[in-house]
Amino acid sequence: MSRLGGGIGTRGPGEKKLEVDRRLIRNRISQLRNELAEVQTNREVLRANRQRSAIPVIAIVGYTNAGKSTLLNLLTDAGVLSQNQLFATLDPTTRNYRLASGQEILFTDTVGFIRKLPHHLVEAFQSTLEEARYADIVLHVVDSASETADVQMDVVYSTLERLKVGDKPVITALNKQDKEGAQALKDLRAEKTVKISAKTGQGIPDLLNAVEDILKQQKVFLEKVFSYQDAGQISLVRKVGQLITEEYREDGILVQAYLPREYAGRFIKTEE
Repeated sequence: MSRLGGGIGTRGPGEKKLEVDRRLIRNRISQLRNELAEVQTNREVLRANRQRSAIPVIAIVGYTNAGKSTLLNLLTDAGVLSQNQLFATLDPTTRNYRLASGQEILFTDTVGFIRKLPHHLVEAFQSTLEEARYADIVLHVVDSASETADVQMDVVYSTLERLKVGDKPVITALNKQDKEGAQALKDLRAEKTVKISAKTGQGIPDLLNAVEDILKQQKVFLEKVFSYQDAGQISLVRKVGQLITEEYREDGILVQAYLPREYAGRFIKTEE
């Protein structure tokens, strides 16, 4: 590329190749931006469908290699790539899960956070991490065996603030408790903190109980007698809420349940 063509003021073959390479790079960047916009649009459509279904979404976040994908695989058999490498998970993966109460929820894995994310990657990562912004609960997975666990937690919280996710309830899962040197860290910014091992399954019941407790706090209690003609509405109660009792009586079916406010309001209005 250092060779020059003959004559003063003429372009050498190296300069011509450099211009071609630059044009190809610009075209590739433009193509990737268009693909990113299309992916973001598709995610917005899927997110809108999830919001209409009123199924709670739990976004799994954390520093890279904290064990987020391993946890998702343990809970849902998602088959997500789980490796000790940077950005092993780039595309969010969402899977269904049914709690012991019968409540259906969605777990969404996200890309691992890092310190000092290069500015040219922020745009791509923001569209990937924005799943946390629309979640009902943020599940913060921490590598409790890391010597820099405190620093990693600060990075996660600062990133969540940049994404404007500060108003979401947070459950901190101190992962890798099966490893030597695992720490019993305190997270005063989280509603609940549990010790787990995504590798062995240790503490997973406590984690799921914490999810149920927070979901219950976000709902209102409903007690209603459904006529047998309206018995089909009870299936919606099971899907979007937590059914406590279902008693068949002469005048109908007595249901006690915890429901999202918008659904509880709908049933109460019907009753009136």
